[in-house]
Amino acid sequence: MTGSALDIELDEVTLARARRGDMDACAHIFRCFHQAAWAVAMRICKCRETAHEVTQEAFITAFSRLRQFRGEAPFWGWLRRVVVNHAISTMRKSRLQEVELEDHHAVDAPQQDRVGDSIDLEAALATLDDDDRTVVWLHDVEGYSHAEIGEMYGLTESFSKTRLSRARAKLRDLVAMSREPAAVGESG
Repeated sequence: MTGSALDIELDEVTLARARRGDMDACAHIFRCFHQAAWAVAMRICKCRETAHEVTQEAFITAFSRLRQFRGEAPFWGWLRRVVVNHAISTMRKSRLQEVELEDHHAVDAPQQDRVGDSIDLEAALATLDDDDRTVVWLHDVEGYSHAEIGEMYGLTESFSKTRLSRARAKLRDLVAMSREPAAVGESG
């Protein structure tokens, strides 16, 4: 079983070779981090084709700016920021309305209940506008601070705080509303 991208260590030799333009080293880095980068892009863009484009563009940018990576943080953190910046930029340009939900399958009944909740959450997230959904994802899942999110958007920290607060309120309302009919049906 493979670990997360955070578990992948990039050795200094490969990094140095990639900085010099060695295509084999760049291909190795791409293979190691492609899936994790695509997953981040997919969460923000919600469109498989766009996520692939964002991922490709992010790697092109990362390889062209590899000398800017100073190694003060893990490579994945730096690359993830490149991917997020490309995804946000792409979303701003295209303002995608199409949402693709992933298939969810469960092995047993208790797991099926949790899958239902995740589908409800996915559907609720899909109703948010692009910026709200992205801020929720970056803050609550990826762990970015409000200051970092504001910086990514070229806005203030309060932009992120406001968007997150409004999005969470809308998500709470949507999830609560989706559960009300089931509760009414069970009592009658």
